[in-house]
Amino acid sequence: MRILCFLPDFGGGGAQRTLINLSAAFGQAGHDVTLAAAQPDGPARAWVDPKVRTMAAGPGQLRNALFPLGRMIREERPDVILSSVLDANIGAVAARALAGRPRPKLVVRETNSHRARGDIGAIRQQLTRLAYPRADAVVALSEGVRQELIEDYGLAPNAVVTIHNPVEFDALAAEARKAPPPPLAKNGPWIMGVGRLIRQKGFDRLIRAVAALNRPEVQLVLVGEGPDREALATQARELGVALHMPGFVRQPVHWLAHADLFVLSSRWEGFGHVIVEAMAAGAPVAAFDCPHGPRDIIKNRVNGLLVPDGEEAALTRAMAELLDDRDLAKRLAASATKDAARFSSAAIAAQYLKLFSGL
Repeated sequence: MRILCFLPDFGGGGAQRTLINLSAAFGQAGHDVTLAAAQPDGPARAWVDPKVRTMAAGPGQLRNALFPLGRMIREERPDVILSSVLDANIGAVAARALAGRPRPKLVVRETNSHRARGDIGAIRQQLTRLAYPRADAVVALSEGVRQELIEDYGLAPNAVVTIHNPVEFDALAAEARKAPPPPLAKNGPWIMGVGRLIRQKGFDRLIRAVAALNRPEVQLVLVGEGPDREALATQARELGVALHMPGFVRQPVHWLAHADLFVLSSRWEGFGHVIVEAMAAGAPVAAFDCPHGPRDIIKNRVNGLLVPDGEEAALTRAMAELLDDRDLAKRLAASATKDAARFSSAAIAAQYLKLFSGL
C-alpha cells in the first residue's frame, strides 16, 4: 500500500512519536510510506527513520496546509491516509475533499479524552461532529476514549476501533541496558516523570505527592519542556522538593534506566505511551487511573500500581511502598517487561495494516 501519514507538526509529543514509529514499522513491512507535517520543523524530526520520506504540507499554521495537503494527496495518490491529533484530523478530512477523486481511504486517530481535556470548545466540537463521520475509520487509543467518541459524536460503533500506541519496546530495552551513567549526580532515590510541562501532565500533583513523602533524599526528575517550567520550579522550591528539569531529551529511556520509580500523574491521557517506555527501561510504575489510558496498560499490583485518579495521598502511599519494598518493585518491573511486549511497533502496526486492508 501507499500510505500517507499526516501530523500537525514535529513537536516532541506522544502523537508525533507514535506516527513516526508507525511510519517506520509500515516501511519495514514493505509498504511505501510518506510522513507529512503542516509545520515541518521540530525536535521530533530526530526520531524519524531515515528510510521514511518526509514532506512539508506547510509551512506555517495548520489551516494554511489544507490546500498544499490536498495537492499532495492528488500527486502522491496514496491508498490510505492516517492522520493524528484533533485539528490535523479535521484538516485531513477537508484536504481529502479538496483533492477530488479518486479518494483514498482516511483513518483519523484520536489521542485524548475530549471530555477530560475541557478545552475543545463549541466550534471545534461541531467541526469534529462534521468531520469524524466522514472518515472511513476512527482509531481510539483506549477503550474509554472509544466509548466517548461513539457517545459524544454519534459515530457508528463499528467505525471506531481501539488500537493502542506502538512502542519500540525491544529497541528501548536495548537502549536502557546500555544507558550511560546518570547525567546528574544521583544522591538519593529518583522518582521520574516524563512529558510536556503542561497542566495535562499533572506534575503539580506529583510535586505535592513527593513533598508529602517527607524524604529530603528523594530527587524528582521531570524530563520534558513546556510553559509550566517556572511555575513547577517555584512550587517545588516552596515545598522543599529537590527537582531537576533537564528539558527535552532525545532518549528519555537513558534517564528512565536510572529511575527508582516512574510516576504518571496526568489528569488525562489518550493512552499513556511513556508508561510502556518506563516498563521497557525496567522502572517500576505507579500511575493515576486517569481517563483513559493507564488502566489499559497497568494491571494493579501485577505489573504496576494504579492509584485512584487525583488522590494525591494515595499516590504518596504508593510511591512510599515501592521505594521501601524493593522486592515488590522488582517483581512488578519484571512482570511489566514481559507484558509490555504486546505494545511493540510491529504488533500495533499489524493491527493498523489489517484495518487498512479491510476498508
